[in-house]
Amino acid sequence: MSFYALERDGYEYLFLDLTKRDVLRRAPRDKDLEFDDVMKFSQSSRPMKDWWPELETTLRANEDIVSPKMPDLSIWSGGAALVLYPRGYRLLGEWLSQFGELLPVKVMNQSDPCWIFNCCAKKDVDPEKSSWEYVDDMPLHIESIGFTEFEDDPVIFKTDFDNCSFLYCGERFKAAVVEMGLEGLSFRELP
Repeated sequence: MSFYALERDGYEYLFLDLTKRDVLRRAPRDKDLEFDDVMKFSQSSRPMKDWWPELETTLRANEDIVSPKMPDLSIWSGGAALVLYPRGYRLLGEWLSQFGELLPVKVMNQSDPCWIFNCCAKKDVDPEKSSWEYVDDMPLHIESIGFTEFEDDPVIFKTDFDNCSFLYCGERFKAAVVEMGLEGLSFRELP
């Protein structure tokens, strides 16, 4: 079985114009949230649904794109999280909710919200397939990352090896996205 790193596919797609700072500004003050509860949500894997604020934003395109396309799924620039646009949410939302939580974001001039999928599922790397490059005993960057398949693997996950900075998946998630014709993600195969 192959594993993949999830990446944003294509420069021509619209993207959610929402940052972690936007979420922090709207977060409720009565929940005793720390700065890192929002800014490092991927690393902490803490649920956010009980305090998630009502957010409204827009969709943006890269400046030189004349006719941007609407994705079905994308990577949220705020962290190791997906954005599910209306079609992606209809087709995958319920399935993905088993592996994290779906957080609504209203988009101006759109009847349906987008959803940020906060992935809470983790998987350990295979130490034989994963390594860091070190300089003066300090980790510089990941040289390789890989996983071993188990029957109970989550379909989408993150790992402590890279400080929960990216999302990964196995064949089942990739096959579902391809079969349904969902656009906006690319899959980089891991060794």
